[in-house]
Amino acid sequence: MDNSKWDNLISAMKQTFSMKRTKITLYIATVLWVAVATQMVVNKVFQEDFKITEAFVKTNTEEMQSSIEVVAEYKTGFLSGEDKKDLIFGIADAIGLEVNEDISVWEDGTRSEYYFYKQAKQATSEIKIVSLEQEEQDITKMKHYIIVRLSILQGIQSIDKYKDLLEDALADAGVESKQFTLKYEGNREGNLSTTQKHEVAALLVKELQGKIALEYDEGDIFTVYAYTGMLNEYVTTMGNKINVQIAITYNELTNKTKIALATPILNENW
Repeated sequence: MDNSKWDNLISAMKQTFSMKRTKITLYIATVLWVAVATQMVVNKVFQEDFKITEAFVKTNTEEMQSSIEVVAEYKTGFLSGEDKKDLIFGIADAIGLEVNEDISVWEDGTRSEYYFYKQAKQATSEIKIVSLEQEEQDITKMKHYIIVRLSILQGIQSIDKYKDLLEDALADAGVESKQFTLKYEGNREGNLSTTQKHEVAALLVKELQGKIALEYDEGDIFTVYAYTGMLNEYVTTMGNKINVQIAITYNELTNKTKIALATPILNENW
């Protein structure tokens, strides 16, 4: 074989191997990108569907229970009594709650409440429509609020499902502004030491991949406020973002320490 043919053969082989190498490189790059993209999707889904329940289980408490409260701004203007009752029936139906009693009505001047309360063996439920006069730019308006409270006794696994159902029901009702509060509670025997309280709070914040913002130890109640980027909602206080509150209290009568975890913060009264 003369030199020209040999050179042509070598050139062709180089070109072939070069093309194969390019294809292999592109294939590897594609596989790596798919892997990275998949991991990004997995992380996003994990964050969106993250259940605070998993963190609270690690406190090793007994008699665990959970509750959810939502306060939502509804419409401004006139709502008839039938409108309010229909709204209560609609929300109850969305969460599988049977309204088998009359809806109660309470009125006091410029404030009124239409509400339904039900206590069962393993749960308590309350749906309330609060109407009151408020001034906005020197104009008095009648504003309406939806308040829903659900407590699941002897269990904490299903509260996330009810949050999703309530979000859908409120969206269907045309609600845009709302605040959810999730709360988890459990008990430990005896009175925890200060060190043990710190350990419980630190464990929960770590599990939620958060950071402690504020901490108070008042003897009878130990409170920690923290922030985690894994939860979307938060409130701002004293220049700090907060969406986790931990409260630890001791009951002398029962000789038990209650551990409560709420997000974004505890909201016991309305």
